[in-house]
Amino acid sequence: MVIEGGRGRGVNVWDGFSHRYPEKAGSDLKNGDTTCESYTRWQKDVDVMGELNATGYRFSFAWSRIIPKGKVSRGVNQGGLDYYHKLIDALLEKNITPFVTLFHWDLPQTLQDEYEGFLDRQIIQDFKDYADLCFKEFGGKVKHWITINQLYTVPTRGYAVGTDAPGRCSPMVDTKHRCYGGNSSTEPYIVAHNQLLAHATVVDLYRTKYKV
Repeated sequence: MVIEGGRGRGVNVWDGFSHRYPEKAGSDLKNGDTTCESYTRWQKDVDVMGELNATGYRFSFAWSRIIPKGKVSRGVNQGGLDYYHKLIDALLEKNITPFVTLFHWDLPQTLQDEYEGFLDRQIIQDFKDYADLCFKEFGGKVKHWITINQLYTVPTRGYAVGTDAPGRCSPMVDTKHRCYGGNSSTEPYIVAHNQLLAHATVVDLYRTKYKV
């Protein structure tokens, strides 16, 4: 997500966060609308990896690129699927093994707006549906999956101190009034718990339906 840029996908929580609080997103006050544009320059990236004799490449699927409105029932972006197919095919052609992360902190903004994302157990089913789609679509090519990147980060930075998206924390932590809401004493634990449940649900899905 960080390297792809915003072109061709739906809005995620980091888009909302970096536009709302540019000073939190980085010292240069920029956002993720335009990054190193891997979305359009993926072939060059793969060529460079080939020149370096890389044998593996870990990258993340952007949930909002595949499902712009967060839920599979609301529609799937074929352009997003095509992009990842092209990237994976190019990697395999150069004998570079893809390692895919399903969630690297970039929740579709619509799910954050509807039920505050990982604060609500609805996220477990939505994450499962998203993962199911990815396993079905790419499982013939991708044999190495990571469910959630650095599970501690979203609960701590996103819901305890508010320095990362979605930017929630208690008023006593939020001395500069840059958190839009939250409770640093309870929300990090709820979010961590729901992330663990989502992880376990997706692992079970893969093992029982796709691993063979």
